[in-house]
Amino acid sequence: MSFNDLTVQEFTTPTPITIYPEDSLDKGLEVMQEYGIRHLPVIEEGEVVGVVSERDILSNSGKNWSKMMKIRDVMNPSILSAHENDSLGEVAFELSSQKKGSAIILDNNGELAGIFTTTDALNALVEIFLN
Repeated sequence: MSFNDLTVQEFTTPTPITIYPEDSLDKGLEVMQEYGIRHLPVIEEGEVVGVVSERDILSNSGKNWSKMMKIRDVMNPSILSAHENDSLGEVAFELSSQKKGSAIILDNNGELAGIFTTTDALNALVEIFLN
């Protein structure tokens, strides 16, 4: 069994926790800490418009202006997306080659189905090699 024999859906975190562009940086960090995650899809009018990472938030926290900043100000609008039936290997390769920490996984209707992170890719690698 290899990365290309599996779909990304098998290792995707389903129904991810999301955040809104107008939420505060403090709220983003609070949500991440509460759920033990490092990436949040940013949703506006039902669509994914970006991804915010813990690093995005922490690099701006504690600054004089950070209380005025919103998730919109620090999120990355350049989204790597894939479909849940795409090859695990292809999605992992794209994460690596584009130097992204996560990919938004869409269902057959183009709706948010999950999030696939570099941690998920490492978990898949471990499972493949241990079986």
